Amino acid sequence: MVEKSLGVLGYHRAVLSQVRRVDERAWTALRDGDARDDGLSDVLLRNTYRLEAESHAELHAAGRRAAEALGLQVEIEFFQAQGAGQPNASLLHQGDRAVILFEGPLLDRLDPDELTAVCGHELAHRVLWTVEDGAYLAVDRLLDAAAADARTPAQYLETRRRWVMACELFADRGALVACGDLGTTVRALLKVQTGLGSVDPTAYLRQANELDLSTGSRGTSHPEGVARAWALQNWLADEDVEVLLTGPLDVDSPDLLDAALLRELSMDFAAHIAHSEGLRSDTVATFAAGFADPPGPLGVPGGAVPRFDEPLAIRPVDGAPIPRPRALTGATRQYLCYLLLDLATADPELGDDGLIASLRVARRAGLSEYDDLADDELGWSDKRRAELTQAVTP
Repeated sequence: MVEKSLGVLGYHRAVLSQVRRVDERAWTALRDGDARDDGLSDVLLRNTYRLEAESHAELHAAGRRAAEALGLQVEIEFFQAQGAGQPNASLLHQGDRAVILFEGPLLDRLDPDELTAVCGHELAHRVLWTVEDGAYLAVDRLLDAAAADARTPAQYLETRRRWVMACELFADRGALVACGDLGTTVRALLKVQTGLGSVDPTAYLRQANELDLSTGSRGTSHPEGVARAWALQNWLADEDVEVLLTGPLDVDSPDLLDAALLRELSMDFAAHIAHSEGLRSDTVATFAAGFADPPGPLGVPGGAVPRFDEPLAIRPVDGAPIPRPRALTGATRQYLCYLLLDLATADPELGDDGLIASLRVARRAGLSEYDDLADDELGWSDKRRAELTQAVTP
């Protein structure tokens, strides 16, 4: 039996902190809104089949078992959608009750333990929406509203993508806590995803272990099924699974948290550059100050120039997720090279001394592509490049 407690993911806590700081008024307004019926009962009564306890005792027993395991005391109603849709189950969140809607022939394919896992998954969504007086539900509403607005910045869209995947990982843990067995949970997951009546969870876990998931999930609303199975197995082993949500630090597709980390990283690197021998000038300092948040003079940085050719232990900022070393994508490394080149050429009076100093910084930072990038941008001849690189002290 599983002896793990259901706790909010670090990603959820980090996004909540960031949203409260950036969008406090919107978050507060959405938090104060209650989960009204909004005609849901009428829609369900008209268009679905209500699964009552007298006729579907096994289902209701599974729901009660899942709710008890998750510490929920709530009325649960079950409905079956009409038509031959894909096997699925979903929670229709209501303030006074939990409503679970089944679609397709899913109920015919689940044994009682698998049914408990599916109910646990859906009820775990309710746990998340009701914990801390609905704080996470308000974030979910805000991100949903942002995704529906064409004017929404890409950082919010990426945050929503990762957020909904984090919600699914949390709900999967609820399924595992509810039924108490990893194999059963993965078996239920597979039946929902594939529509098959017979599956092998052990083989699926072997399949999951053959993947390199350090680059993060590519899912849009749910992580890939194999990634979800991997996450459950590693959660039981107390391993970090939130790499599925973050992956490497990518300047081309940051969420709100990564955007804050990139600002911090840019400010730190700009400070190192501006205080490097051969690059100290009022003009370079002025350009470097533009990377501060808010813009302003940068103080003397502490420690050595960070290495960008290995996973980077970025100093966490307020709202950052659980600190972990982050690899950098090629695009992020290229961005840092351009940052260095922009500052190295900001003051024409520095001349070759500034370029040579920037080559030294690039070597200390592990930015091996800097020489080629600077050559392409500045149009060095082979002779000039050789002269500049020869002047760099190893």
